[in-house]
Amino acid sequence: KYVCILCQISRLIQVEISFKLKGIALQTIHARELPDCYAFQNTITFNNRAHSGKIKIYFDSDTDIQECKDWHIFNSVLQKNTQYILVFDGFVILSCLASLILCTRSIILAWRLQKRFVNFFWEKYKRRVCYADRLEFLNGWYVLVIISDVMTIIGSILKMEIKAKNLTSYDVCSILLGTSTLFVWVGVIRYLGYFQTYNVLILTMQASLPKVLRFCCCAGMIYLGYTFCGWIVLGPYHEK
Repeated sequence: KYVCILCQISRLIQVEISFKLKGIALQTIHARELPDCYAFQNTITFNNRAHSGKIKIYFDSDTDIQECKDWHIFNSVLQKNTQYILVFDGFVILSCLASLILCTRSIILAWRLQKRFVNFFWEKYKRRVCYADRLEFLNGWYVLVIISDVMTIIGSILKMEIKAKNLTSYDVCSILLGTSTLFVWVGVIRYLGYFQTYNVLILTMQASLPKVLRFCCCAGMIYLGYTFCGWIVLGPYHEK
């Protein structure tokens, strides 16, 4: 399908080429699983509005995934495995939801205790508690667990929808699950604090973290300056 938009007789302004492609995931057929059919809606745009002597080319593609129709495959083992995986995903969601509720409850109780402490200090000694002392009631590990649980729940729901052929948001799902896995393994460090040998290392990390962050901010400014310099100097000579 060829479509010419805003064309004039003497010069070309813009041309769009639209076409559809269909594909079948043949790897699942060997595993006795119902294959997936993919429909790609592609559009190639040639833009010559600038009239600079170089036509810009844009490519846009939308994908739709669904189960192929009129296929008959019997004795499918992976269909049962898919159901087991969905059950496991549901168990993960329930576990993360319970963890989310408990950690949120702990933070709410700590916030109430902090308010009682501030009121007691003001009524007893007529002094205000500084902001740093108030933060002592906030457990940063619980905040990390809450963020990890929320990302795991959302990512697991997206994963189940992808398994059910309702969504194709692979990138969002992988980012959420990958980041939540990172936070989970970082949260494991808190349990090392119960050992005397590792507790010294954890205390050292906590004491040095603000200085390390300040160093990263300063080094990041230099890196951004270098990046913008290269972008401005080399930008006119290369599209990337």
